[in-house]
Amino acid sequence: MQFWGRQWVPSADDPLRAEFIESLDLLTEMNINYVSIHFNVQIGEGWGPNGVVFDRNTNVTLTDAQVYDLVALLKERGFIVNLKLGFWHPDPKFTMAGYIPNDVDLWFTNWGEELVHFATLSEQAGVDAFDVAYEMANLTTDQKYTAQWNTLIDGVEAVYNGQVTANFLNPVEAQEAVFLNRLDTVMTSIFYKHVATGNNNPTVDELVESWTDTSTDLDSVIDLNRWGIWGIDDSIMNEIEAIHTISGKPIMIGDMGFISLDGAASNWNSNFGIETNPASNDDQADQYEAFFQAARQLDRSWFKGVLFVTWFPFDSTNSTGPYADSTYRTNDIGPRGRAFRGKPAEQLIIDKFGGR
Repeated sequence: MQFWGRQWVPSADDPLRAEFIESLDLLTEMNINYVSIHFNVQIGEGWGPNGVVFDRNTNVTLTDAQVYDLVALLKERGFIVNLKLGFWHPDPKFTMAGYIPNDVDLWFTNWGEELVHFATLSEQAGVDAFDVAYEMANLTTDQKYTAQWNTLIDGVEAVYNGQVTANFLNPVEAQEAVFLNRLDTVMTSIFYKHVATGNNNPTVDELVESWTDTSTDLDSVIDLNRWGIWGIDDSIMNEIEAIHTISGKPIMIGDMGFISLDGAASNWNSNFGIETNPASNDDQADQYEAFFQAARQLDRSWFKGVLFVTWFPFDSTNSTGPYADSTYRTNDIGPRGRAFRGKPAEQLIIDKFGGR
């Protein structure tokens, strides 16, 4: 569940509270047991998108009271709760994955303070798993930062007794992270495919096969190597298993979502280049079906589950409602987004998690 502003956790006297509670109640009907919550801390103005000063007192960061409220409501409903803290800057080109700080040492000091603050809240609120890194690909794999990561994690563990986790951008980042030995569970996002270029309408069988395909020819597959920075040279399934082989840790897919847009089943689930295509529930549902079929191949002794993005704390089928500001990315909300509420994929997920 993503929270992109304080208004997304409405107070008890807010008229939107009923919609918020309804969204949490619907989660209880989905046969799931694990909910990840994500919100951001803003990088302070004046430092720019590559700065190192954080300000948790802006509207993008949930207040301490809202964190307690949200976690209590989730725990009341019986969920295991994971907190994925991130950071944000209003520059439209900013991404955590592409972020490089102006002063790395000062960034670790300041970000460590933010993590300790929210780890303390997490301990008090009963959060079960706390991410110390979330798709920060430029900072997690360089050996020269090993000491800084150990210091940062020491600070978290001094105030927090739950599981220490991290969610990496892709399996190769997870394999190369310098602090795997400090984690209880390793998570990786999966937002790439091995689907033949030009195959704009792959079948479920072809999508299943894409999880075990070993092709790395950039002219014939869609894969993160197209960005020129990742050495993904094996099938998705093998890359996931390699994380466990290297780390010896339990593995989860910590971020994966499928967009309901015609053509999305043949790309990396962005609306980039296909923004004007019509909505397609089939493109979304087929990818979920293929994942569940492929995931049977993973060894349950170490593969512990998957987190699907995104279940919003409001009715995400309404693309014109009070939350549908353009700030909240059109590839998430509404009939063409990756939210699956009210779409065939929702029932598919319910059935799969229910063992049917």
